[in-house]
Amino acid sequence: MRALPVLVVGIWLCGLAHSTTSDVADQGRPDLAACSELDLRVGGLFRVGTARLYLENCQHARQDILAPVAKQFSLEVARRFSGQDLSEVAHDLLRRNLDLSKDDALPEGLACLADAYVDVDAGDRYDVSYLPELGLALHLNGELLTRCENTGLAEKYFLIWFGDEPFHRRMRDTLLQRAETTVQG
Repeated sequence: MRALPVLVVGIWLCGLAHSTTSDVADQGRPDLAACSELDLRVGGLFRVGTARLYLENCQHARQDILAPVAKQFSLEVARRFSGQDLSEVAHDLLRRNLDLSKDDALPEGLACLADAYVDVDAGDRYDVSYLPELGLALHLNGELLTRCENTGLAEKYFLIWFGDEPFHRRMRDTLLQRAETTVQG
């Protein structure tokens, strides 16, 4: 019975949605281009939410997504998720992508954000952003939940969605492909 909630939680971690770019910069979040969007579903039937990717240069998405450049990954959720489940999935995916054992602690800067998730309901929006000079930030519905200092690994948090072993390969590939074909004005 626990497999479906963990699957849904993992898919949730695959995306997070965004407020308007004018209020983003005011809250210390990056003022970035909306590069791609994807409606997330489980088994093609159950809507989980809408994932969005934001970068300074969408056409360089594949090279920039894991580089130390400003970026944001967002999800507007379509169902309720437990903060504890989200944190567990974040820890597991980061360990897997960093080649850490199941018992290894995450580096402090990554654990800081992975531990910050709270329960969310349908319609809530999570934003995970990274600025090289500030580190990682987690916002819920536009409100800052936590900011984690850049200790040299902060950009690695995006391995959850875009690493070699992401939560969902098709989501990763589709968001990056769509980003690279985005025409920026």
